[in-house]
Amino acid sequence: MALERLRLDGQVAIITGAGRGVGRGIATVFAEAGATIVCSARTRTEIDETVAMIEAAGGKAVAVTADVMKKADLDALVATTMERFGRIDIVVNNAGGIVYRPFLEISEEEFRFHFDWNTTSSFLLSQAAAPHMLKAGRGSIINISSGAGHLGIRGMLSYCVAKGATEQLTRALAQELAPKIRVNCLALGAIMTPALQQTFDMQEGYRDKLEALTPLKTVGTPEDIGMAALYLCSEGCYATSAIYHIDGGLQDTNLPFRLPDL
Repeated sequence: MALERLRLDGQVAIITGAGRGVGRGIATVFAEAGATIVCSARTRTEIDETVAMIEAAGGKAVAVTADVMKKADLDALVATTMERFGRIDIVVNNAGGIVYRPFLEISEEEFRFHFDWNTTSSFLLSQAAAPHMLKAGRGSIINISSGAGHLGIRGMLSYCVAKGATEQLTRALAQELAPKIRVNCLALGAIMTPALQQTFDMQEGYRDKLEALTPLKTVGTPEDIGMAALYLCSEGCYATSAIYHIDGGLQDTNLPFRLPDL
């Protein structure tokens, strides 16, 4: 009975940034649980690969190209999903990212870019999808944040601010949409994605030092995030407005190298 409550049979999930990393991990877990996945990202080849993986495992998925920085693309993503499937049950606002820059070197344009990429995009897609969920009387929205949302980290000021705002967007939006739609957030630590692997490859010893600074002494996997997200979408989930930390127990940044004092 308990495992049956984790099934997503018949549900339709939009996942942004689904072409790799965390987005792909969530997509594959949701598909295994029975959901139809609308895989979205800017790079068509990557979301096609995710769709192929899901279909090879017996799941259902489609690829829809969209740039989360463009409202028209997000509106079209929702419209396409409704045209094909007639419903939206889950939205995962996963797309986002970071450009490292010391505080005094951040331009106004870069600051606004980080905010729009990580926070405004989540607001806009949620706003486009919510009317369909409200009409159906149910739904789940998951925003993806980071330890940077509650930890101040040198060289990441714009990202810290944007992810902090994403967490507050979660809390406020949950109040707006309750009781029909749940809105929760996963705040991630170091997850083994292609981007993190590139960092490990470029700096010898980086992984060992990062893991040593993490209480659980390891990095997470995209599938770990998928399993946490699955609970938040499951039948009877008694959570909204919540920020779940999936970070190996961090109380401080585990970045091995930090910028020097100004």
